[in-house]
Amino acid sequence: MGISSGAARQGSRRWPILPSSLRKRRPKACLLLLCGLAALMAWPGRCLAVSGRPLTISILASQSLLSRPTARLAVDDTVVLLRRAFPSARIGVGQGCADVVINLPELPAATASARPAAPPDSSFCWRSTRRGGVTTLGLAASTPEGVACGLYALLQERLAIRFIHPRETLFPAYRSWPLKSSYTFAGAPRFSVRGFHLHTLHPIELTDPLMNPELSGGLDEVKEYIDWLARNGQNTMQFFLLRELGRPAWIRHAAGIVEYAHRRGVRCGVEISLSMLQQQAFQSLALLRPYPSYCRQVDATLAWLFRVRWDFITLEPAMGEHLPVLSGLLPGVQRHMEREVVRRYGSRLMLATHVIPSGHGERVRRPLEPTSGILIHTVMCYSVSEPHAPVYGNVNQRFMLDAARDEVRRRETWYWPESSYWVGFDSSVPLLLLPYLDSRWSDMDQMARLGVAGHLTFTSGWEWGYWLMDWSIARWSWRFSDNNRPRGDAPLGPLDDILPDQQMHGLWDEALRLQNRYLKERGLMRYLAALTPFSELPHPFDRPFQPAPGFRYSWLLNDATPGEAQAVLAGPVADMEAYSVAMNSLATRIDTRLAQLEAAPGNHLRGPLQAARELNRGLRVTALRARHRALTLRALVAKRPGRGAPPGGRPEDILARAALTRIEALALVARQESGYRYPLERIARRTANLTAYPFGYLYPASRLFFWEREEEQVRHERFDALFMNLWDFRRTLGLGSLLR
Repeated sequence: MGISSGAARQGSRRWPILPSSLRKRRPKACLLLLCGLAALMAWPGRCLAVSGRPLTISILASQSLLSRPTARLAVDDTVVLLRRAFPSARIGVGQGCADVVINLPELPAATASARPAAPPDSSFCWRSTRRGGVTTLGLAASTPEGVACGLYALLQERLAIRFIHPRETLFPAYRSWPLKSSYTFAGAPRFSVRGFHLHTLHPIELTDPLMNPELSGGLDEVKEYIDWLARNGQNTMQFFLLRELGRPAWIRHAAGIVEYAHRRGVRCGVEISLSMLQQQAFQSLALLRPYPSYCRQVDATLAWLFRVRWDFITLEPAMGEHLPVLSGLLPGVQRHMEREVVRRYGSRLMLATHVIPSGHGERVRRPLEPTSGILIHTVMCYSVSEPHAPVYGNVNQRFMLDAARDEVRRRETWYWPESSYWVGFDSSVPLLLLPYLDSRWSDMDQMARLGVAGHLTFTSGWEWGYWLMDWSIARWSWRFSDNNRPRGDAPLGPLDDILPDQQMHGLWDEALRLQNRYLKERGLMRYLAALTPFSELPHPFDRPFQPAPGFRYSWLLNDATPGEAQAVLAGPVADMEAYSVAMNSLATRIDTRLAQLEAAPGNHLRGPLQAARELNRGLRVTALRARHRALTLRALVAKRPGRGAPPGGRPEDILARAALTRIEALALVARQESGYRYPLERIARRTANLTAYPFGYLYPASRLFFWEREEEQVRHERFDALFMNLWDFRRTLGLGSLLR
């Protein structure tokens, strides 16, 4: 615990003993000297250093500042975090004597006021000086949010306390104050709105804690996440509401979430649909029950929902992906909802967009009311500006960039990109895709230059290294400067900060270049990603979602000419084999360097090394995935009728090699699972939940389901959607919700 000024004087501090030459002088002179020394020691932050005693750190804050919950919670949290980083130091609030004094600004006490239309200014500036053996850090900020962001940025950006995950923080171990005595450090957000959309239509870590009030400790888990947002300078969170939650109990649960978020300086929104069928999305109305009216159903939904003080509502206007947008069918109903959210409830409505063309004139659907805002969406590990992004049947996503340019001039506009996708694309396979870092970094700079007001990242889970994407994005959403010199940033900057080793930095950079070259430029994402549930349906139901090969596997087996089959082997199959060899070799070099760092004398890098090994296992699994996919395609070509004895071996032998590769990868999956931060039963096993999926989001990865299925597809020559089906099509399609 912290010690008071009085305790400091009576404990570790000692009054000095005067030398004999001074004791012989007149009593008046001695008295004046003693008074001067006493005044010096009582002066806050100007205490004499005494060698051999613990470092003392004091945070000085006025009572009016501490009466503001956002500042108070940040101060209390800072004390806890500093004690972890300075285990032998004495740290507290309000101590008058200390070696390091953190002086917070005076701000007025809170007053009752209407909800502000825009987030408060969060910018800040630190100035460090040293006088009389005491280091003083003075913070300039104009709001409690600025104080909180300033404290957490000092911890993360200057003291290297890394808030990488809601359940994991990397702490250095200091014995003395490590920073220079004189400097300035300032931060300003790139966007006034900064935060994350938790895609709770997927069974991710916080889907159950957000949706299920009965989950033991669920509210605490959500609070952990809100703390992570605050520590990383984020001020906004959103999640998608699910259809089958228990309304009376949930609305009380939601009120507790929003109340805590507001105390932490985090604004809360919830996404709902007008009447989306798929994935158990919450519906504002039932399409086949038009009486008494759709608008009356919307009114009832909003009256229930706004029993909680939401800062914004996001509206999904479509019936589902590749299904009609209801703004075309029921424009009056959507317009009514947009107006009611703003006029009756004093909140903001944001319209969700998608990269699927809207189908009624404009490629991007727009709000119907000028007071509504818009979320500009992009998907997967592709940027908004790159020329080739094979998502949802598009050539690229540049039309979303055009929409952002148009909308930023007329309404509140937030960018809404993905840091993970799930389904059959990344963590479910599993694959660690570092190109997410490239894309999100370049997009953030582009959107900031356009003047976009908000950056709301769409996230679908944190394991298999996807915490790195969210943590990196959170840090890039700020601009920092040291001594008035702007700091640079880069796609791998946060990753490099975990282990400050130049050799490791070069290895990570090589991994990113390797994935960009093979997975994007040579198009291997079409093969490493698993097929989606609907891509194997017969035409016209085989609608495009994520990147997929430009051919069906049944065609390659039965209908391709020898030249076409050979082109597959010489093209993507050979590329996957080359990528596998190169990435596996790189992963071995990374492991070697990590072992050297661990063996170094005085190593204090246990947490960073563990995080780096977790990421490297993800890279190694991508190498094995490429090898496995190449083998199953070779086995498929070897099974083609009339080939005789294939030069690559018999199909059964090739499939046996694929199975051995899968078993090798399963050992890595088991090691990775031992480090998951949330219960395996919830996120990596079959389990009942409110989503359309009867398992946690990492269940397919836990058994390498897609890998095994591809082996069996070749073995049994079955390439239809019902073979070894993982998905509950009834719940995913949600047709029963038409009546509710």
